[in-house]
Amino acid sequence: MLIAAAATWGVLRWLGPRVETVRVREREIVQTVVASGRVAPPARIELGLLVAGIVSAVHVEEGAHVLEGELLLELDDAEARAMVAQALARVRGARASAGSVRRVQSPLAAQASIQAGLGVEHAQAELGRLQQLFAAGATTRAALDDARRALELARSQAQGAAVQSLSVGASGAESRGAAAQLAEAEAALAAAEARLSQTRLVARAAGVIVDRIVEPGDVAQPGRTLIALNRDGAAELVVTPDEQNLALLREGQPAVASADAFPDDRFAARVVFIAPAVDARRGTIEVHLSVSQPPAALRPEMTVSVEVEVGRAARAIALPVSVVRDAGTETPWVLVAQGARAVRRSVRIGLRGDAQLEIRAGLRVGELVVDDAGLAPGARIRRRAPRGEE
Repeated sequence: MLIAAAATWGVLRWLGPRVETVRVREREIVQTVVASGRVAPPARIELGLLVAGIVSAVHVEEGAHVLEGELLLELDDAEARAMVAQALARVRGARASAGSVRRVQSPLAAQASIQAGLGVEHAQAELGRLQQLFAAGATTRAALDDARRALELARSQAQGAAVQSLSVGASGAESRGAAAQLAEAEAALAAAEARLSQTRLVARAAGVIVDRIVEPGDVAQPGRTLIALNRDGAAELVVTPDEQNLALLREGQPAVASADAFPDDRFAARVVFIAPAVDARRGTIEVHLSVSQPPAALRPEMTVSVEVEVGRAARAIALPVSVVRDAGTETPWVLVAQGARAVRRSVRIGLRGDAQLEIRAGLRVGELVVDDAGLAPGARIRRRAPRGEE
């Protein structure tokens, strides 16, 4: 009995151990790069005022959605309103002066110039008449001299009237001065209105209020951030995979992401930016992904996990990761079941899925690969039925 048992043990040892085998098949393999990161808002806009003042009202709370141009905050504007009223009064006065020059003084000056011209003509005619009478001995030299002086006076008055008419005309000095005063008053009004507008803080873009650092009664200082909002727009994810994955990443690659707070709510994303430089301190590369249809629960700064699809083969020769030895080196190999022995064979790996590896060279579909990490190359084996074919 003992002899028979020993003989059986010897035969089994000579035949080798029973081993699991895997048949080489074609299947789809998807290789992904997994990384974590955060949700980045499209843009954070920090809003403040250019003037100092006491805050009279704040119209928004954190978390509120606002539209572009919506009023967020107001300062006490009593002084600014008074300056606008004062500037407006000056504009009205300057407009009245300019209107008076255009509608009253200019027509009157033109009429005076015409009258002065007629006076010159009359004085010239009178001088001519007296000169004829003096030649005939019918008048005195004194009367003739008076006529000459009257003509000179009339010409002087005509010249003055012409100068006055030009001055109040459309291109005259007085008209230009009135226009300049009006322009100056209007500029002062515009400055006062701008000063008044600076007492109000409005949203520069539609978005969500994420920070409110002011309350009614506070003194607002120029340049200080009072309210911050995240502008509306497509959500963006920022992840930092290991730099070893840089050769696999490309813009446009699809990805699947999920927020760590809602792991079952997976959504699509796409690589839109790969940083031009590696973070030497961390050994990572920054990658941005756009999300065209973000889930409602997604919030800025949420932690997310992302799987970027970097390769896909619909019909790849594939093996489980567990049966390929030295898969992380440049010389991977497998044990192929050939007859009663396990024969070492080098292979070339392509895509690397979570559980399967693409074998691009070294194996054919249908061959059997030994799944026994402790077995040495060249060992005798007894094959079990291939996994999944029992």
